[in-house]
Amino acid sequence: MKIGFLFSGQGAQYSQMGLDLYESDQEYRAAIDEAAELTGMDLKAIYRNENNELAQTVYVQPAIVAMSLGITRMLKRDLPQLNVRGMVGLSLGEYSALIAAGSLNFKDGMQVLKDRATYMQSDAEETDGAMVAVLKTDIELIKKVCQEASTATEVVCPANYNSPKQVVIGGNKAAVDRAIKLFHEQEVKNVIPLKVSGAFHTPLFKKASTLMGRRLANVRFEKTTVPVISNTTAQPFIADQMQEVLTQQLITPTHFYQCVDYMIAVLGIDTVVEIGPGQTLSKFTKQINRDIERYHIDSQTNYQKFIEASRG
Repeated sequence: MKIGFLFSGQGAQYSQMGLDLYESDQEYRAAIDEAAELTGMDLKAIYRNENNELAQTVYVQPAIVAMSLGITRMLKRDLPQLNVRGMVGLSLGEYSALIAAGSLNFKDGMQVLKDRATYMQSDAEETDGAMVAVLKTDIELIKKVCQEASTATEVVCPANYNSPKQVVIGGNKAAVDRAIKLFHEQEVKNVIPLKVSGAFHTPLFKKASTLMGRRLANVRFEKTTVPVISNTTAQPFIADQMQEVLTQQLITPTHFYQCVDYMIAVLGIDTVVEIGPGQTLSKFTKQINRDIERYHIDSQTNYQKFIEASRG
């Protein structure tokens, strides 16, 4: 196996996620407890989701990254010789990848994430953002519709290039509504509104991006131990450019599709392992290249399944 790790982004969360790992694995439990102490959050209660905490950006971002890193620690313990050629995280998941690849230490990473989530939730509450997934539609048509639907004060633009079959657009709700109408006029039927708290990766998050830039100025980044491919540039992160790229990340589109292509074409991966809640990224990878073997790890059951497969 020549492996690429994929780290889950916001939106993949679900109630009770990772609790079976917390109860059954000491390494995982220690990672979650450490993250809880660093962020001042009761992560175990957040995972239970009894008060709908997982619907709130400020809670869900640290919760997903802590889960992903707990699983990564388990893999390092049980499969120290695993041939990991590269890593990609979707948006939030880039922080999981950078911590896993040794660029950002766990303490700094979790504390930065807590602030990132706060900035983003604030912008989401202050703006009237909306996002929709556009399926099986030519990208040039998507860009043209976004341009026609935007005005000087209301914008809609591509936000996530997820796969050859899915692009997510986002922006001010009025502009998004105009874009939906234009798609229907063009007989594009597969336009699906998303349940999100804001228009992530669009200019609506300019304030959060500015605050993030200031916050990251005080953070030390090291060279990654394996290439981590940036959503923003679709190229490997470089240590002295991380502050700038992660600042721009909040207001520019994610290029997951191109990142996976890079890992296949340049790094030679033949297998992806999605780490964190759900299997959204594995499904995108199937749309990108059906020949890539796919695993996802978010429970004790599928963790053991991957362990057995990797030991062959």
